[in-house]
Amino acid sequence: MKMFAPVLVVLALGSSGWADEPKTFPAATHKGGELRYVDKVPVLVLKGKPTEMGEQFGKLAIANAPDLTKLHEQFLADSGQTATYRFIEAMSRRLKPNFPPHVATELEAAAKASGRPEGLLLFANTIADLTSGLGCSTIIVEKERSTTGAPLFARNFDWIPTKGITEHTLVAVYKGEGKRAFAAITVTPIAGVISGMNDAGLCVTINEIHLRRSKDNAKFNWSGTPLLLNFRRVLEECSTVAEAEKLLRGSKRTSSCCLTICDKNGGAVFELTPDNLEVRKNENGVCCCTNHFRTDKLSVTTKCDRYDKLSLLQQKDAPKLGVKDAFEQLQKVDQGKGTLQSMVFEPSERVIHLAYGPGSASKLPPVKLDLGKLFDEK
Repeated sequence: MKMFAPVLVVLALGSSGWADEPKTFPAATHKGGELRYVDKVPVLVLKGKPTEMGEQFGKLAIANAPDLTKLHEQFLADSGQTATYRFIEAMSRRLKPNFPPHVATELEAAAKASGRPEGLLLFANTIADLTSGLGCSTIIVEKERSTTGAPLFARNFDWIPTKGITEHTLVAVYKGEGKRAFAAITVTPIAGVISGMNDAGLCVTINEIHLRRSKDNAKFNWSGTPLLLNFRRVLEECSTVAEAEKLLRGSKRTSSCCLTICDKNGGAVFELTPDNLEVRKNENGVCCCTNHFRTDKLSVTTKCDRYDKLSLLQQKDAPKLGVKDAFEQLQKVDQGKGTLQSMVFEPSERVIHLAYGPGSASKLPPVKLDLGKLFDEK
């Protein structure tokens, strides 16, 4: 997956109340926004107009980030991008006119409020489009194959385990005027969506597919909306998989990827390039995705050890799966230290089970976060 990667933290809500002391960012409020702690996890709630939310993000999450410069430099070194950073930053500036206007306004306000260069924010929000990274694995379990009687959506996020990313992780809850509320597990200063859920229970995650690994030979579209910002639009504007498909078919896309998506009634994999959107649905109640296209129109290879392991779940006689079972399947396709986070969404409950940490996050105990409570909170 290609991006300035977040590491997911273990989350819990309600059992221990709000922690008294900050662990990575100082707990604080600023003009309607608030950064507070839920069982040692920083939860950033942003409210209002784009300029207001940008200022809140800049003051609470960027200006107060623990040595963001060091994290940025270490990430560039770990990913081999130190020498090319200025070029990548220039390319990200070229994409800025294609940002959704409200997000561009937010980032401008965040840069001003934090005193950080706008180029850093543009880089973080376009790295998914402009560089390449590791791979992720996703599983959608339809309700007929779920022991809960409702869909489940499981996902490993795999990336470079840069030192310091955990300390910069935030659960960002956006409550923008005229938009659906949504939550993203992010890292300062990413404003797009890598993995998230909105107030309708719609969930999305991204899997990297290199642009050259597509049969349609699509070219990078410099007039397209960056991927993470397109997926933020999905959560801000859509309540179902069908609505998301309509939105994405009508949008310009920079590059290629898979978007795994699930609502309260079920899910699918959208195989995306700048020129095409192919929908891949379940086989016998389960749909899996790793880091290659599989539809006839786009696939150039189907070789993937991780997919082969997950595909056993798509057999007709495979057993039903619950949350614990889904995590066990994620363990089978982890990538060691590169598996920074594992999660299982329950869209109908507006709940996410999350785990993070060193080694493989898929082997760590997940903890339940009630996103619905955060969305409904006044």
